[in-house]
Amino acid sequence: MITKKAEYAIIIMTELASHPKGTMVTSKAIAEKRSIPVNLVVQLLAITKEAGWTSGYRGPAGGIRLNNNPSKINLRQVIEKVDGPIGITRCLFSKTPCQDKNHCSLRGIWAKAQHNMLSVLENVSIKDLVDAEESHCR
Repeated sequence: MITKKAEYAIIIMTELASHPKGTMVTSKAIAEKRSIPVNLVVQLLAITKEAGWTSGYRGPAGGIRLNNNPSKINLRQVIEKVDGPIGITRCLFSKTPCQDKNHCSLRGIWAKAQHNMLSVLENVSIKDLVDAEESHCR
């Protein structure tokens, strides 16, 4: 299951990418504009910084900015950075297979669904979300 924290991380990255390249944005401004608790914004920005996607500076002209091209950051990367591996069901990741592994009619369906879901998440970038938001605002 994709957590709300991962959704918020995507929203934060989208907010940063919606500003001109190099623009510094405060965590408070992100929190207010996107209705995310400021302490959660700070926590998630630490994760995006660790990934190398953002950098932050203190002081009067400080804030956070996006380091990477938003078209090179996809949803799967952000979700997995926050939540870890994405799985549609535990049976695909279990180190000890269930007793029905060889006879299970669902395993192939789960594997196909997993593959398709990950493909969708890999093919949507942060830039795609910015573009979608901008087209809704026109």
